[in-house]
Amino acid sequence: MPLVDLLELLHSGRKSGVLHVQGRPPLTLRLQEGEIVGGGILDWEGFEAIAAFDLHASEGEFRFDAGDQTGRVLRPMSSLLGEWARLNDECRRFLEIIDSPSRVYESLSPAAPYDVFIGGRSIRGAARAWDVPLIIAMERVWTGLRSGDLTPLGRFAWYGLRIRQPQTRRRRTRSGELDLGLRMDGRANLGDLVMSGVDPTKLRRYLVEGILAGDLLFPGRGWLLRDLIWELDRPTA
Repeated sequence: MPLVDLLELLHSGRKSGVLHVQGRPPLTLRLQEGEIVGGGILDWEGFEAIAAFDLHASEGEFRFDAGDQTGRVLRPMSSLLGEWARLNDECRRFLEIIDSPSRVYESLSPAAPYDVFIGGRSIRGAARAWDVPLIIAMERVWTGLRSGDLTPLGRFAWYGLRIRQPQTRRRRTRSGELDLGLRMDGRANLGDLVMSGVDPTKLRRYLVEGILAGDLLFPGRGWLLRDLIWELDRPTA
């Protein structure tokens, strides 16, 4: 059944438990007496993370583990689903021009609001600088690109991450080439790997597969997974 129908069913039955939705990315929702009290994408939690999941995904699997949950109701189910759908629509519109909230943009103008992009900054970084929700930052960047006030750069926020692949997962490929895991020893960041010649698309796929498999565990993997999948779904540098 569609995710919306499933949530309405859990709501009408006043069910308590954890809903695991398997998808790209996966989603976890905690419900108490039919209302959502928490959840997100891996370690990225909150309504912003929940709304980044496609409410109208055409396929996927779910599991519901019954049990009492703690936390405050994020918002009544009816209004939550309406806002979730609205944010999905707006995000889809912005992503026609913006390939990912991780993309770094630059502004040469010192005038607000785009002064935060002087020297380069990602949309996620701008949202923190402006202290606004991510969707508001995406809208401002979308407007700035259309007006010519912002220019996209060839790097992403996740380039600065240093990810240490567990020693047991580092291996060589059958052809004898160095596996990406061997190069993820925590000394070089992901941008260094790209600069050394690693294809960004190949790196994205490796990271997505590793995170989904549970091989790569690090703070921030939730938002990173969401952004990487958006980037893989669209032509990007």
